[in-house]
Amino acid sequence: MRTAAASKPARRRRDPKSTRIAILDAAKTVLARDGAEGLSVSTVAQLAGVNRGTAYQHFSDKDELVRATLDWVSEQLLDAVFGVGGLSQEAVGENPEVDLAHLPEVIQGIAEFNLRLSRFAVENPEIGRIWLYDVLSRKNPSEDVFFEHFEQSLERFAASDASEPGIDVTALAVMMLTGYFLWPVWVGAHAKTKKAKMKMAERYALEVLRVSMHGMVNADGHASIESFLRKNLESS
Repeated sequence: MRTAAASKPARRRRDPKSTRIAILDAAKTVLARDGAEGLSVSTVAQLAGVNRGTAYQHFSDKDELVRATLDWVSEQLLDAVFGVGGLSQEAVGENPEVDLAHLPEVIQGIAEFNLRLSRFAVENPEIGRIWLYDVLSRKNPSEDVFFEHFEQSLERFAASDASEPGIDVTALAVMMLTGYFLWPVWVGAHAKTKKAKMKMAERYALEVLRVSMHGMVNADGHASIESFLRKNLESS
């Protein structure tokens, strides 16, 4: 006859790495939903399916868990934007206008980059804004792994023959990221389905490309604007 103890299924054991990932994934969900003020190690542990003691073995307190979670979001963003060689049809959606194959290699790379970043921002709206605010609030934003790579990629472009002269790389990085991670606020108010949201992600990415190529002001016949910018950019 089987004993009660013998009839209980064996509890599945996670290895430390998968346990940590489960905790971070749960913390990402809670952080996006409730913000840092509403996050607790206990709440995250319950959602992750681990006991509180195990969670504390990985993260000593709430602040450490929040920091680790935002760093993990940065790593996911890095992988989504820099770690993919080319865009799948799923990534660009079904819009036939988003066909990058015929573009010059440099511009194709920029367009694909824009689409990946815009897609990630639209798919992760709340945690994306929390991550962005954290990065912009840091004394040294380059401590963030994604911001470091993003700024370096802009620096390489600014030093290339494809770039206009005089680019303020840090100001441009902040301006671009702010736009990408605030655009989902508009998307959330105007698109209800996933397909519609992805179309709007494409829309924003293509507009960034257009502005990058042409700017917003027709400079022909506006020598005074060019002189003003040259004078002030050189002195800044």
